[in-house]
Amino acid sequence: MKDIEFLKQLAYDARLSISDEDMPSLIDAYKDFMDQIQILEDIETEGVEPLVFPFESQNYYLRLDDVEDIMEVDDVLKNAKEVQEQQVKVPKVVNS
Repeated sequence: MKDIEFLKQLAYDARLSISDEDMPSLIDAYKDFMDQIQILEDIETEGVEPLVFPFESQNYYLRLDDVEDIMEVDDVLKNAKEVQEQQVKVPKVVNS
């Protein structure tokens, strides 16, 4: 029962509509996921150095970015539908 309430709240927070019919399969998937998380948590990582990349060697073939052409702010903003304080104003997409 605790899982059902948690998943319903999670769906509500994520703005998802989950039917009661779909809840049993969602609970099974959630339990499988949590079992996998527990397996990862059980791995002994004491003394293991964290990696930024999964490989120790770095890629040296990446090119450096060269600034070639910079547009003026006014030129960019003149194409915007709405501007506010020198920024492009876009419609709100998330309800608060």
